[in-house]
Amino acid sequence: MSLYSRFALDILAPAADLIRGTHTMSCLRELEASQWWPRERIDELQAGRLNRLITHAYEHVPYYRRIMNERGLKPADILSAADLRRLPVLTRELVRANFDDLVADDIPRSRIKRATTGGSTGTPLVFCTTAEDQRTHGFARGIRAVEFAGLRLGDRRMLIRIARHHASSRERLLHRFSRLAEGVTEVDARDITLDSLPAIVARLRRPDMRCLTGYPAAVAFIAAWIRESGVTPPELDTVVTGGEQLFEHQRQRIRDVFGVEPFSKYSCQEVFEVAMECEAHTGLHVAAEDIVVEIADESGNPEPAGREGRVLLTNLHNYAMPFIRYENGDSSSLVADACPCGRALPLLSHVVGRRFDIIHTPSGRRITGSNLGSNRLALFPVLQFQFVQEELDCLVVRVVPRAGTGPEELDDMRRRIPPMFNEIVGDDVRVEVRFCEHIALTSGGKHLLVISKVDPDSWLKRASS
Repeated sequence: MSLYSRFALDILAPAADLIRGTHTMSCLRELEASQWWPRERIDELQAGRLNRLITHAYEHVPYYRRIMNERGLKPADILSAADLRRLPVLTRELVRANFDDLVADDIPRSRIKRATTGGSTGTPLVFCTTAEDQRTHGFARGIRAVEFAGLRLGDRRMLIRIARHHASSRERLLHRFSRLAEGVTEVDARDITLDSLPAIVARLRRPDMRCLTGYPAAVAFIAAWIRESGVTPPELDTVVTGGEQLFEHQRQRIRDVFGVEPFSKYSCQEVFEVAMECEAHTGLHVAAEDIVVEIADESGNPEPAGREGRVLLTNLHNYAMPFIRYENGDSSSLVADACPCGRALPLLSHVVGRRFDIIHTPSGRRITGSNLGSNRLALFPVLQFQFVQEELDCLVVRVVPRAGTGPEELDDMRRRIPPMFNEIVGDDVRVEVRFCEHIALTSGGKHLLVISKVDPDSWLKRASS
């Protein structure tokens, strides 16, 4: 452990807790211990916290009291994660329609803070939370997550994300102090351009820089630029990606350029840190002490291990606006086998992607971005790419060619790429290649691999006609 890391752990982080009025470090110590508990003990802790949350929701949250009364349920009927299926799924539409009734009536308004999602679906969600939920439990899970990748608080790392807006000078000061304690250098994802990349890579070359953290698309873009420019890659100990699904072609590119196996982290604004890949790289460990993760079918029933389904999240610490069986639009599957790392925390597969990023075909097929075989584009002089389904029978492959790509190479891509993807989507879909100078980020600073403009209901009707 470096001297600065020890200083951050012993001095800066406790000072940040004192200033914020939080207990992040004590919560972190608890999480560092509980990750090695046997599964039965983790389940017992989770069940106790779940029952307390359910009891609170029944007594102080009008929406859940109404729902449970309609179903003839009492808090004693939901004693473990397996009992949650007796409650309905909470969607974003239901949150918006029942916003006031989802806010607890016993939490002082001074303790409640409003937050928003990134809005990658085009419609951001406003929700309520507390400092205890996000800055104590959420921050602690985030620190433990990067510890899985071998990092300690204070280890120097670069973080690529959209810069946050802070409403007050106090919030800005606290944010800077937190980043100082964490050893984090922030880079706004919107500032990553071909012109800015040399300076960004130079900062990664700092002798004390240990890690690059950020959106997979942004990290892979940096790796692609390093490879295509012929510069020597920075010597990093690890790479951590989050905020988007880490696809295999991105994992391979990061591995080839930086010489390390990347770690994938799963989180969302509504819940904060959810799961993290460990050194065994067999899946993502769910922070089951704080969160219940269900994988459910379209009816809300549990899917068996290995079968992909809807991700449903229950945050055990947000008492201001309890999210119970909340569907955030992602999909994944559970891993049945125990992880060789020794942690008994449940495992999610590496497939954690937006459920709306699906290609629909006239024949009724549904193809997720992870199954498009996009790693084939590595055969061509391509820096970035994106799939856009304009119509039911039209898939556009948007390509940013690397600098210096000539007309013959562009013609070669126009000719060879469509049949490669017709093998995946079928001959009833026209595949087109369109070249562009850059691919726009979402309002949350993310890069969507797949954008489908097709209404799922329309393809069902057309496929059955």
